[in-house]
This record gives sequence, structure tokens and C-alpha cells, in this order.
Amino acid sequence: MIKISDAEMEVMKVIWEKQEVTSLEIIRELGDQNWNDNTIRTLISRLIAKKAVGISKKEGKTYIYVPLVREGEYKVKKTKNLIKQLYHASLKEMLLNFVDTNEMSKSELKKLFQQVEDEIE
Repeated sequence: MIKISDAEMEVMKVIWEKQEVTSLEIIRELGDQNWNDNTIRTLISRLIAKKAVGISKKEGKTYIYVPLVREGEYKVKKTKNLIKQLYHASLKEMLLNFVDTNEMSKSELKKLFQQVEDEIE
């Protein structure tokens, strides 16, 4: 699985949302991060090197970036790795931990189980 840093993830979120985007559009979207424009361009370059992002076309000197990794697939793999690493691959253990630490109420858990049950049917 591709490893994407927290900073790179901020760039990926913009690319996933827009699907086709220029570096200037990414810079505008991430303006509240107080990052230098070159920092964002470096993050884009890293994502290209990792094959998480590609260039779909060039318009003059402007590149149009596209995601090469699907957001849903990445989230599933990242979540599975996290559960495996922290909870011995037990989703049940993770959910119980959230309930035990009051991060998730019993009513929220019941709603979650009801949604899962509705999906199965």
C-alpha cells in the first residue's frame, strides 16, 4: 500500500474532491494551511513519485493532476492496516474500545449495527 503522509493527505483530499485539478487550484484550496506554494508543489511531486497522483494533460505550462488511487480503496486499506496494527485485526475489539472509552455511545453503536444489518439484508 502507498504510504501517504498527513501533509500529502491534505493534497490528496483536494485531488479526490476535484478529480482534475491544477497546482494553483490546490494551492488556493489549501490556503488556510499557511504553506508556501513550493511546499504544496513538493507534496504534489512526492505524490506523483508514489504513483498516487498522475498528470492527465498539460495546458501550456499548467499540468492537470488526477488521482491514481481511489479514495474509497485507500481508506479501506488504511483502515484495515490500522485495525490490524492496533486491534489484532479485530473490528469488534476496536468498537468495544470506543464504547469503553466513551468515544462512541451505546446508541451510536446500535445505530451503526442497524445500518450494517440493513446493508446485509
